[in-house]
Amino acid sequence: MQEIDKLDTIQHCLDEYMIHLGKHEIDEIEANSALAHAGVLNDDEPSPGRPLREILMRLRDSNKLPQNIIQRYGMWKIRISNSIAKMPLFYQF
Repeated sequence: MQEIDKLDTIQHCLDEYMIHLGKHEIDEIEANSALAHAGVLNDDEPSPGRPLREILMRLRDSNKLPQNIIQRYGMWKIRISNSIAKMPLFYQF
């Protein structure tokens, strides 16, 4: 499976998970746990969230990381992908 196809599957699964729980943002550990529960991406027992972190780092390094996924202070934050504007908004005064 290509990286982009895998990313689409991951985002769809995480969007459904966050909408079901009523959350707007989750971290990579909770996201990887949800993906493992759905059977999309296995989790690493000694280091929870590691498989997802590795995918996100590869996407960041290749400049293909979506806008709804950011890294703050060493932790990855994932938001619902539909809540991000697709293009910049300009306000007229």
